[in-house]
Amino acid sequence: MLKFFIEDIIMKNILARGGIEFLAVLLGITLSLYIDQKLDESAIAKTESSLLSDLQVSLNQDIDYAEIILDKISTSLDAQEKLIAFSCNEVDDLNSKDLATLFKNVMGGSSSLFPRYGVYRSLVSNSEMKYIENQELKEKLISLYDFQFKRYENVDPIITNRYQYSLGDFLVNHFGFTTSQSSTAHMVINKDAFCQGTLRKEIMKISGMTKIVYKMVKGIQASMNTVSGLIDEELNQ
Repeated sequence: MLKFFIEDIIMKNILARGGIEFLAVLLGITLSLYIDQKLDESAIAKTESSLLSDLQVSLNQDIDYAEIILDKISTSLDAQEKLIAFSCNEVDDLNSKDLATLFKNVMGGSSSLFPRYGVYRSLVSNSEMKYIENQELKEKLISLYDFQFKRYENVDPIITNRYQYSLGDFLVNHFGFTTSQSSTAHMVINKDAFCQGTLRKEIMKISGMTKIVYKMVKGIQASMNTVSGLIDEELNQ
């Protein structure tokens, strides 16, 4: 009887000790998994922060670049309005230098925005968009890069061609003006082009589309500012 009692105590001690060891092992595994999870979350957070920082640098450069393009297009539209409004009687008061400046400003309307796609394309091609948790930010990014930029890039070559091969050729043939010339020595003030309205017609051909492009770039700039603001919020959390 005593023997069985002693064996029972020993068995209980073994089981108790085994249970403690089991709990210790289970606790160790759980703790290890928790630490791994936290490390993964930390790594993801660092990855997201790094990606967003790179993206913001690229965006801010494009925002500044868009401002330069908008300024050139705005200056072009102002010059276009002046040339359209010129009457035949006012041509005699023009000199070659002032006319060349107007033409040069007009041709600035063909300035193009070339967005930096590098960081965004890296995000997409490397399946790194999953690291960006803010759904609104994701949607704005896709709208900006895959829709707004694409629409602009479809229109930009059309207006560039009109400036270079329609208006540009007209100015060369009728006024001897080229954007690359360093002086106005070879320019002529073609009064007939003003008085017969041919210059006005050529300017008006590109004026409407120039205004459309201006609005497109303005909208792109606004979207880039919105995305940059959302990135700021994410980085400051």
